[in-house]
Order: sequence, then structure tokens, then C-alpha cells
Amino acid sequence: MRLLLALTMVATTLPAAPNLVILVRHGERDSQAADAPLNAAGRDRARELAHVLEAWTAAGARIRALFATERQRTQQTLEPLSASTHVPITIVNTKETDSLVKKILAFHGGIVVVAGHSNTLPEIMEALGAPSGIEIADADFSHLFVLTKPGASPAQVVDLCYGK
Repeated sequence: MRLLLALTMVATTLPAAPNLVILVRHGERDSQAADAPLNAAGRDRARELAHVLEAWTAAGARIRALFATERQRTQQTLEPLSASTHVPITIVNTKETDSLVKKILAFHGGIVVVAGHSNTLPEIMEALGAPSGIEIADADFSHLFVLTKPGASPAQVVDLCYGK
């Protein structure tokens, strides 16, 4: 409930532009295979992400875009949110950070959600103006990074946790 309150406060105090960008690591995966799907805990986390972010839309913020990598686990992380918001998932190449950042910054107002990997999200955040040095442990799936003022330097970053 505290997470929901914090997210609602952030979402409702933002001006229409610039965008609010939410970045999450994919949920827990079935194995260490390169394109492993989510396991049961990861699917639960994906549903929790949708539940948390649906509360923002109820508060008046609009999800404008969903971005996931070519790996099925990032896409599966966003599928419940895509189904509930009717926003399609745009697939981007893991290694094309510059292209992704340009796509994110093309949106004005609303929320853009990115599902990535522990080794790619810090680079994406830094390219959006966040401070360098953000690290995500390989065993950590619970971070929900909220960037305000993306594209500005410095962007503001709020690091929240969601799920179990």
C-alpha cells in the first residue's frame, strides 16, 4: 500500500511533459538460458507490476508506450500490463540503447515503461540523464526505477521495490 501511495504521489505531481519513465528488470526466469522464459515467481511479479501501474492510470496518468527487448522474459514481464492497458509492446534490440532512448524521448506526457536486464538498465537510465553508478544485482528482480525529467541532466531517479 505504501508503494501505491508513493507511486500515485509521483504520478499526480508531474507536469504533462517531460515523460515519466519507469524501468524494471524482467521477472524471475526459468533458467540461465539466453532466452529463458519467466518462471512462476516471474509471472507473479509481472502481474504485480501491472497492478501497481494500473493504479497510476486510475490516478490520471496515461501509459503511452511499453518497450521490451527481444528476450521473451522482458516481453512476458510487460504482457499483463499490455493486456490491461491495450498498449502494445514494442520490441527493441538489447544492444541499441541510443535508438531506444530516442524512441522514449519522442513521447511527451504520460508514462513510458521499459523492461530490460540487470546489465542494460543502468546504461539506459544514464543515457536518459540519470546519475551513473546504478547497479542491479543479478539476483535482484524487485527494483522499479522511476525517472522524472528524462533527457535532462540530471534526471531525477526514485528507486522503489515491488512484488515479494
